[in-house]
Amino acid sequence: MSLKRILKFNRLVAVTMGTPLASSVFPSLILLDLTASSLINELIAVLIATILIIMVSLAYSELVSIYPTAAGNRIFLKKPFGDTLALALSLMWIFIILGAAGVEGYVVGYVINYLISLYLGGTIANVFPPLILSFIVMTAILIINIIGVEISGNFQMVITYFVAASLATVSILSIIFLRNSSSSNFYIQFGNFDIISTLSAAAIGVYFFLGFGRVTTLGEEAIDYKKSLPLAMPTGVSILGFIFILVSTALFLAVPVNTLASFLIPQIFLGKYLIGSSGAVIMIIISILMTFSTFNAGVLGTSRLIYALGRESTLPKIFGRVHNKYFTPYVALLFLYFIAIAMLLLVTLTQSFSIPLYVAAGFDSFMYAAIGYSALWHSRRIKDKNYFRVKGGKLFFTIVTIVFTLLGVILLLTTPIIVAIVIVIGTILLILYSRIVIRKITRN
Repeated sequence: MSLKRILKFNRLVAVTMGTPLASSVFPSLILLDLTASSLINELIAVLIATILIIMVSLAYSELVSIYPTAAGNRIFLKKPFGDTLALALSLMWIFIILGAAGVEGYVVGYVINYLISLYLGGTIANVFPPLILSFIVMTAILIINIIGVEISGNFQMVITYFVAASLATVSILSIIFLRNSSSSNFYIQFGNFDIISTLSAAAIGVYFFLGFGRVTTLGEEAIDYKKSLPLAMPTGVSILGFIFILVSTALFLAVPVNTLASFLIPQIFLGKYLIGSSGAVIMIIISILMTFSTFNAGVLGTSRLIYALGRESTLPKIFGRVHNKYFTPYVALLFLYFIAIAMLLLVTLTQSFSIPLYVAAGFDSFMYAAIGYSALWHSRRIKDKNYFRVKGGKLFFTIVTIVFTLLGVILLLTTPIIVAIVIVIGTILLILYSRIVIRKITRN
């Protein structure tokens, strides 16, 4: 029994955008604005980050048109890197979403609890603590995905496009309101350009797009995997870049620096400064929908990779099972659900979400570098033009390989030591496990 080809271009774009459009992106937006220190630095930094990620998406586009498979990175990296390293990187990619899921679950529980306390009071909010609310949200996403990809695809498309349009609208209104209320100040706030601050902020901006490549695991469910799926990624990334420019600019102009530096969910203040308390509520609702979108997109994409690895016996075969009625990889979905819940508990108990995000960012940097090299490797060796080809692709792929390798190294050297330790030890363990599995498969 196999997966069904039912996903069209607009849904594939929605899945591409879904994972990065997370509530947990706002702490990263804060960090970027504080690092940029001026509006001109911030604008250029997000633009640079967007261009870099578009290059990565083009590398993915070539690879997914050659290998339209749920195994995704596992197959993309197999020839240039060998079985063992390809498997290790694929497993690493799975753990990226698990770390991000714990952070996102933590943030959404906090946001919903804040909304309840605002309207129903602290007593009711205590009855529904953030942990319980997070559990409810994650369970709802699990049910939607098990029922079927057709339903989850519609859900993803509606939620993602609504969230994107809402963020853009609120940000534009904020900028227009500030300009009309104080035109001279609006122009003065562009500030002075500083190359160091801009590049440092751009390195942070790259991580806004964390997880966009998970759409590549839907190659077996895309109706047109040779054109619509490859084009969906750069399209989705370009839209995301535009939205991130608007939101980060609105935050920079509308929210005081001391608030940015001290509050986890500055989007609430963005809405509050725009239209008062009603605006704060609107932004809370948007933030909740962002969490639904990113959980759904992340679970949808990552579960397909786990399913594919189970199907080929790289993971236990039980993960390769497909539901008889809904044609979805339900065992893989359940596995992701329980691990994500465990990560949520870890973040809640430690009250710290920075380490999982840094680890996920580090893993993703090295993954992007590997994808860039794989696309370069394939473009040099495959002469068949019957797949999606990127003009100037070899140059783009070379830049991707070099830049993201450097970003990954910089992250190891500049983040807390525990992050570097987790990334290095985690990578070694995954490589050792992969080597054992590949040997076992080879013997059989």
